[in-house]
Amino acid sequence: MKASDNHSSAISSNKGLFAFLRHPSEDVTRDNSPLSLLRTVLWYFSTRLILVVGMAILITLDLSPSTDSDRHIPVWGIVLFLPIVEELAFRFPLRRKRWILTVWAGIVSYLLLSMALNTKVYETSYLPERLIGCAAVTVGIWFQGWKWLRSIKFSWYFYLLAIAFGFAHLSNSFTGNGTTAGTTAFFLLYSIYQISGGLILGYARIRHGFLLCILLHILTNLPTAL
Repeated sequence: MKASDNHSSAISSNKGLFAFLRHPSEDVTRDNSPLSLLRTVLWYFSTRLILVVGMAILITLDLSPSTDSDRHIPVWGIVLFLPIVEELAFRFPLRRKRWILTVWAGIVSYLLLSMALNTKVYETSYLPERLIGCAAVTVGIWFQGWKWLRSIKFSWYFYLLAIAFGFAHLSNSFTGNGTTAGTTAFFLLYSIYQISGGLILGYARIRHGFLLCILLHILTNLPTAL
């Protein structure tokens, strides 16, 4: 098993994005050389562009559902808050160190409790309850939970976070009734757009570090805020 893991790590380290996605490994050596960074950035934005063009064609032909997502979110929330929170939730825990998993669990539990109680994260409503729940989860992860998370096969763990990232975005507020071939095609492209983005950002997290994920996510959201 260890030899297989080392083989997967070597493949991912030597052959880049596609080899990594075939055999995800958390033991890949970080590479922040300009050429390696450029390759990742180009893969990320080229896939974004191709899928956005496809969705834009459907929108132009009036074959997409209407949406009111992000309408009530301020510019700073779209450009800074959402990218940071989403990267903390879906990419930060890909490096499964004890302290990282503990911090991640605390943040995510606080966000989920806020959502469950229909409360904004910065409001004081139900604050004691949220903090107590967050503290309980954090303590549980620090003492035992991180070992369980570490025991999960990394490829499953990696793909699950990427898919969860994609499906989290499918909750965006699309409006309109009925399903047509056009709306089905749009949702398919949108799902591929989000999940592929999650996969490439996950690769960037392992290969280049957490800050690049945040930067790429900010640049992705920036046009929406303009």
